[in-house]
Amino acid sequence: MSLTPIRLATALFGLALLAPALPAAPAQQPQAQPVYVEPVRSETVQQTERVLGSLRARSVSVMAALEEGVLLELAVREADKVAAGDVLARQDTRRLEASRIQLSADLAMADATALERTATLANAKQDLAALERAAGSGAVSDQDLRRARTAVATGQALVQAAEQQKASLQAAIDLVDIRIADAVVRAPFAARVTTRHAEVGQWIRPGEPLVTLVSTGPLEAWLDCPERFTASLDRGADSYPVHLEATGADVEGVRARSVPMVDVRARTFPLVLDIPAEAVQAARLQPGMSISCRIPLGAPTERLVLATDAVVRRGDASLVAKVGEGGIAELVPVRVLFDAPGGFAVESLVPGGLAGGDLVVIEGNERLYPGTPVAPMERPAEGGAPTDAGGEAPTEGQPSTDAPESAETTESTRG
Repeated sequence: MSLTPIRLATALFGLALLAPALPAAPAQQPQAQPVYVEPVRSETVQQTERVLGSLRARSVSVMAALEEGVLLELAVREADKVAAGDVLARQDTRRLEASRIQLSADLAMADATALERTATLANAKQDLAALERAAGSGAVSDQDLRRARTAVATGQALVQAAEQQKASLQAAIDLVDIRIADAVVRAPFAARVTTRHAEVGQWIRPGEPLVTLVSTGPLEAWLDCPERFTASLDRGADSYPVHLEATGADVEGVRARSVPMVDVRARTFPLVLDIPAEAVQAARLQPGMSISCRIPLGAPTERLVLATDAVVRRGDASLVAKVGEGGIAELVPVRVLFDAPGGFAVESLVPGGLAGGDLVVIEGNERLYPGTPVAPMERPAEGGAPTDAGGEAPTEGQPSTDAPESAETTESTRG
């Protein structure tokens, strides 16, 4: 049966009268978002900055020839390990040895001459003594006495000249001995051979390189520090953590000292650390390896420290989602000061906005906005179940980065 306009209007009016009696649909409450949280820590920490550098040997020496001659022996090759005093090379010394023989003969002749002049001087002294005794009786003329005294003085000068000649010849022999010894090139310190610059049979002149040695044992870490760290660098630290970029090994550098010279192009200054021989051997370190180090700056200060995942970047701002009263998320703007053990050292940009012990969201914070209700849980240990912030296991829900269901989706699911 079709409804006339009058009957349709009557039906609509009746429904309008009955509408206040129908039960109202309950208002939907926002669903709490499950998130992982960690407490903010108040710790005494020190700022550190990562700088780069390389390892260097304490000594690098290019061993050169001191004498001219044929190279008779080159006793080492690349990568050979040598101790202090080991023979590296030998040169031909026959010419020097012949010169020494000649000088030795000249010295013998000078020694004989000195003996002869010493005997002549002794005879002249005896003649002078006899004339002086006879002069008292007037039997010797003054002229004879003067001649005798002149003969003694001349004899003393000749003996002195002979002794000087002997000393000169002995010095020449000593010099030849030094040159003969220098023809044998020895290692000045414990090292490894990195380069050979000559071959056996080659004519070597003084100053020409023979081999290059790199010292073994302790190494030095040379770090390039920006000049802005000149005043704030803490040089009193007992040790510095040195990280090997190639192998991932970590060693300790000690006895830090800075070179007071800034590179005008790089605007950096060198910080030098000693790497003990035990660490060098254990980590198989080699000169030239690239390294990094977190150097301490300033004095240790009490700071707020939180996990790196707790900081959310939104544009130029850094925010931390704190669990406020009633489980409501609060977004606190912070300034990240520096890296700290286990996270970041930060300061709140809002007075009282963050304090030690506050729970901050470390997972699921990307989707939170001020006023979002949250269900905080502690991140489970590996293989364990998550627990809520109070220590009890939640009955349901896991943190998710998915957006919450809309009201329309929830209503359609219930229908």
